[in-house]
Amino acid sequence: MKHLHRITVLYLTIPFIIFCMGWLRLSVAIPAAAIILWALWQLLKQPPADHSTHHASRITFYVLLITALWTLLSGVGGYAFQNWDHHWRNAVLHDLISFDWPVFYSQPESGPVKMLVYYIGYWLPSAGIGKLLGWQAANFALFLWTWLGVVLVTLHFASVLKTSPIKAILLLIFFSGLDILGTLFFAREYPTLFPPITHLEIWSGNLQYSSFTTQLFWVFNQAVPAWLCIVLILESDGSSPVEKHAPAFQKIFIWSLCFFFAPLASIGLLPYLLIGLIKQTDFKSPFKNFHWDILLAAVIIFLLSSFFFTSNTAAQQRGFQFLDLKDFLAFFLLEGGILWLLLAPIKWRDPNWMVTGVLLAVIPFIQLGSGDDFVMRASIAPLFHLLLMTGEIIFQKKVPRLLLITYYLLLLIGSLTSLYEINRSVYRTFDYYFVQDESECECEVPPVVTHLEQGVAPEAEHPGTLTADEIVTLKFMDDQLSKNFIANVRQSLYYRYISSR
Repeated sequence: MKHLHRITVLYLTIPFIIFCMGWLRLSVAIPAAAIILWALWQLLKQPPADHSTHHASRITFYVLLITALWTLLSGVGGYAFQNWDHHWRNAVLHDLISFDWPVFYSQPESGPVKMLVYYIGYWLPSAGIGKLLGWQAANFALFLWTWLGVVLVTLHFASVLKTSPIKAILLLIFFSGLDILGTLFFAREYPTLFPPITHLEIWSGNLQYSSFTTQLFWVFNQAVPAWLCIVLILESDGSSPVEKHAPAFQKIFIWSLCFFFAPLASIGLLPYLLIGLIKQTDFKSPFKNFHWDILLAAVIIFLLSSFFFTSNTAAQQRGFQFLDLKDFLAFFLLEGGILWLLLAPIKWRDPNWMVTGVLLAVIPFIQLGSGDDFVMRASIAPLFHLLLMTGEIIFQKKVPRLLLITYYLLLLIGSLTSLYEINRSVYRTFDYYFVQDESECECEVPPVVTHLEQGVAPEAEHPGTLTADEIVTLKFMDDQLSKNFIANVRQSLYYRYISSR
C-alpha cells in the first residue's frame, strides 16, 4: 500500500483540526490550524516508503474480513453487544451531536460553567456526520472509522514485524496476559471460568493490564489511535518513510497526537520516544535539517490539548497506591512479567526491553486522575512493545525449540482472555438477534439518569438490548465517574483565554 504512512498521518491529524475549529476561539484556531496544516503538508510531501519488496502492507480479503469481524464484535456502531463502558462512550457521541461545539451543559454569567472535557478527538469526524445525518449515520461512520484504524494498525504492525498482515492481526487479537490463571488461583467471587463469557481481566481487583481485544471492546477511542501512534514511532526506528536524517520531528509530532487522543497512553509511550530520539540523534549536529515548523506544530498540539484536559480537575489528581507484595508479584508475573523474563536471553541488551519491564513493574503503584484508568491505559505502550518483541521471536524462530514451545504455550493460555471477550459478544449478540423474544426487549425510552454504577457482571449488562445507552446525556450526571467527563471550567486558562463560546 504505497501511501500507507500518509493515510495514517491524515487519519490522526484530521480530528485535531476539527477540534481547533470547534473548540477554540478563531483568533487561536486559525493560526494553530494553519501551522498544523503546513506541518502536515511537510510530512505528506515526503516520498512514500517503498513496501514493494515484501507483502507486509498488502490488503487482502481475509485481512479486511478479520479486522471487520473484530471491529463488529467490539460493539462499536451498536451492531453487536456493547460492554458497560459504552454507556459513557455513547453518551459522549450523543452530546457531540446534540449540543453546539464546544459542548457546554451550563454557562451562566456567574457560578459553575459545566463543560464536556474529555478525550473527544476520536469521535469528532463521526459526530460531524451525525450533526448532518443523525444518530444512525454517526454510528455507521464511527464503525467505518474504527475499522479503517484497525486496518491501518494491522498493516503497520505487519511491516514492523516483517510478516504477513494475517499473522499480525491474529497476534494482536489474541495476545494477553495469563488472566485465566489469575482467575483460577486468585479471584474470589468474580470472574469465574464458567460460563466462558466472564470478564477475566478483573481477577486482580483494581489492577488490570488490558488485552488488546479488551482495549478495543471497552475503550476503542483511546486504543486505536494509541496503537497507530506506537506503530508509527516503531516504524521510524527502522526505515522511516520520512527523511532518514531527521526522524525526530516526525516522532514528536506523532507523540503529540497520541497525547491529544489518549494522554494516559502517551505517558507510557514517552520513554520509548526518548530512547528513539537518543538513538537516532547525531549529537555532533543535532539540529541539522531539523524541521522547526513541524516541532512547533507538535508543541501547539500538546499545549492546546493540555490546556483543555487540565481544565477538568479530575485529571489533576495524582498519587501513589501501596500494594501487598504478594498481590503485586502475582499481578506482574501473570500480566506479562513471565513473558518479559523469558525474553531476557535474547533481548537483554535492548533498551526497549528494559524500559518495558520497568514500566510494567512501576505503573501499578501510580495513580493519576480518578479511578484506575492510569494502570489500564499507561500500560498500552509497554504491552504493545512486549507484543512486538514476542512477535519477533515466534515469527523469526531464532531461539531454541524448547523456548519457542514455551512462548507458544504462554500465548495459547493468554489467548483465553480474548476468547472470553469475543465469546461474550457473540453470545449476547446471537441471543439478541436469534433467541430473544420481542416481548423481552426493554425498548422503551430510558429515563434521564444521574448516577450509573456497574452493579452486575459485564455479561449480564443491559439485558434484552445490544447497546449500552442508559445515559441519555451527560448533562444531568452527578456521580463520581461523571467527573471524568464534566468539569467546571470557569477559572481555567482554557475557558478564559482559548475556548470558543
